[in-house]
Amino acid sequence: MGRVAVVGASGAIDDVESLIAYFRESKGDGIALDADEVFGMDHIISALKHAERAFERGENVSSRLLMETLLYASGERQISLAIERMGVKPGKGRTVLLLEGSQKEEALSRLGLTEDPSLIGADDDAQTKEALERVAMVDILKR
Repeated sequence: MGRVAVVGASGAIDDVESLIAYFRESKGDGIALDADEVFGMDHIISALKHAERAFERGENVSSRLLMETLLYASGERQISLAIERMGVKPGKGRTVLLLEGSQKEEALSRLGLTEDPSLIGADDDAQTKEALERVAMVDILKR
């Protein structure tokens, strides 16, 4: 987990294609999640650890760690469904960035976002528990 930064960010992303282009051009990988679908740091850490284990076992669906993390965080088996469920939505002002090898400040500046750690906090224990169950369920769905 040490090589992945989890950053809550406020500010609307109006052009998702520009966001994707930025991540492709940057020195590291990155994804942007809808903060309303993230239920705390435990949710993201669990998804990331499951993704890392999937790579270790050769059971990964995606070729990228952060995309595999998105699958687990969303509870979906298919990338298109995971993006639909948890991907950042145009114009929405609440985002959680997962950055691998990228500089946090550079990403925030380039994307016109402001760091907001409160977006990663979990407000509802029941929702967090449900999110963690979705993460664990992906391993079963993959079989």
